[in-house]
Amino acid sequence: MDLSAAQITEACAGRLLSGDPEHRFHEIAIDSRRVPRGSLFAAIPGARVDGHDFVAGALEIGAGGALVMHGDPTPNGAVLIQVEDTPLALQALAAVWRDRLTATVIGIAGSNGKTTTKETLAAVFARAGRTWATPGNANSQVGAPLAVLATPLDAEFAILELGTSAPGELDRLARMARPHHAVVTAAFAEHLEWLGSVAGVIEAETEILDSLEPHGLALIGSAEPDLVSAARRREHLRIETLGRRDDDHWQLRDVTTSSSGTEFHLRGQGRRQGRWHLPLLGEPAAWAGGFAVALATELGVPAEAIRAGLRDVRPAEHRLVALRHETKPLLVLDDCYNSNPASCIAAVDTAAALAKETAQLVLVVGDMLELGEATHAAHEEVGLAIGRRSAEVDVLIAVGPESKRIADVATRHGVRAAHVPDTDAATSLVEEILADGRPTTVLAKASRGIGLDRLVDALIAG
Repeated sequence: MDLSAAQITEACAGRLLSGDPEHRFHEIAIDSRRVPRGSLFAAIPGARVDGHDFVAGALEIGAGGALVMHGDPTPNGAVLIQVEDTPLALQALAAVWRDRLTATVIGIAGSNGKTTTKETLAAVFARAGRTWATPGNANSQVGAPLAVLATPLDAEFAILELGTSAPGELDRLARMARPHHAVVTAAFAEHLEWLGSVAGVIEAETEILDSLEPHGLALIGSAEPDLVSAARRREHLRIETLGRRDDDHWQLRDVTTSSSGTEFHLRGQGRRQGRWHLPLLGEPAAWAGGFAVALATELGVPAEAIRAGLRDVRPAEHRLVALRHETKPLLVLDDCYNSNPASCIAAVDTAAALAKETAQLVLVVGDMLELGEATHAAHEEVGLAIGRRSAEVDVLIAVGPESKRIADVATRHGVRAAHVPDTDAATSLVEEILADGRPTTVLAKASRGIGLDRLVDALIAG
């Protein structure tokens, strides 16, 4: 970013309370503990803390100014810009910066696999030109505009992950990012407390399509047929589907997973066909790889560059990352960033495939949050899926109050299961199971709020 205080004030429809209007800013910070010198500190009001309480501290440690909703002119003459709503102001500012970009912008939406798909696309397109991608999972109403503002002017491709948890959120982000092309990975049960139903998820996730230019390419995951139907109602776009269906434009076939990664065959109707490999694990990795191969092919990236890009992919933190203990015969699958029924069942399937290389499989599966009225049914669905694998699962440990339903259903189908209240109890139980030294695969899968990352850290360090 390279904008003056005056340009920022105008873009945000704000008011310059103090400071030099020609002072230029190159970065924006929202965490007062990490403020680059000379950056603009944006005070974001939150559920637990209010960024306005940290404006003075941010200025003291080097911020060149602040973007606020209320406050007094700074005594030292630092820039202070007052706006009505700081998150919306960031989006307005990002829209201005987006206008300056010449990159081909690709937007990633969907209930499952956004970050993995974004990382895979970024690795592939990096082989074709200068590529910028959303850092981490900064896909929120605040994170997404920061990702746009950090996009270099010389980027040739910008891969932007755009998230939603409520109606209208993705529409705002898409109007800000204005992607040329889009991938909608899936539309399964997520954030149902706010979206209400899978139909609500579909409506929310397809908001991204309304910001594409006419004839822009929208690549749609076909696992949920109603998602495809909703996408096809946008008749001004070029809609292509990818998935397991025979009528998909891009057909995903023959997925195999081993400790070295995932292989899959992708058959395009009248297009490039072949078998592909990437060093990520499981069916979700194959879908991410398929989206990357399909989109890169459509945009003219040579096959050799696509293969090289797939080799470069690395898993995002806490998303089905395989961790091997340095001295023990232990493989831990860290998939504890988030969870919903579809992603949990996919993780169990991957763990079962990898556990063939070890003596026993231990599943540590925790509560799936933010599912609203579907919570009970969702946990029972996971329990049934695990029950179908009773011959492959040695122990199931269900963590959290809702996960008791997982354990109860799985037990009725012959799975040896235990229910514990929290991560500490789960960690103790897993350590007891591992005490005999048998080669073991452990899956840790839950919503982020359950804190299974602590279990992963304890097992790998132990």
